[in-house]
Amino acid sequence: MIRIIAIVVLIALAFVLVRYNTNQRLQKGVVITILAAFIIYLVTLVITELAH
Repeated sequence: MIRIIAIVVLIALAFVLVRYNTNQRLQKGVVITILAAFIIYLVTLVITELAH
């Protein structure tokens, strides 16, 4: 549940950064962080489901 909340917060942060034309380097960093967090979440979810 905490991971989902963290992903939602990161998505909201990315929306704010893109909306207000922040530094492009910072935007790329946030997008990469969001994608990495989502991939880690999916991998963890799959592993826990296979473990059951």
